[in-house]
Amino acid sequence: MAQDKVFFLAPDDETAAATHPTGPGRAFEAVTCRFIEPDSAIAEWDMYFSEPSANLPAPELLHGWWPEWVTGPSNDGVEVFALPQRLIRALADADSTMLAELADRWRLRDSGRLMGTI
Repeated sequence: MAQDKVFFLAPDDETAAATHPTGPGRAFEAVTCRFIEPDSAIAEWDMYFSEPSANLPAPELLHGWWPEWVTGPSNDGVEVFALPQRLIRALADADSTMLAELADRWRLRDSGRLMGTI
């Protein structure tokens, strides 16, 4: 069974860490996703903006882009990551075309038309 993954923006790591293990609730604007591994997703998004490529990165390349934990994984499966500042800036500065290209990569992956795993 798929678990929901929640992406939210907290003002600092301490505030983000306080959401563990219950999640951000209604305290923060959030986007809920399924069938996504957040650490891999964050690494790929960061790589996409730093080193654009039409191809998915090889899994072994992603480890150099892994996000930092705010709270590490625990027995409940909950972990909180900090997005790198360069990724936050890149997402904020991205135009609609760049965001659409990134979203298309994920839609294609979800439909099984794009090969590769992360």
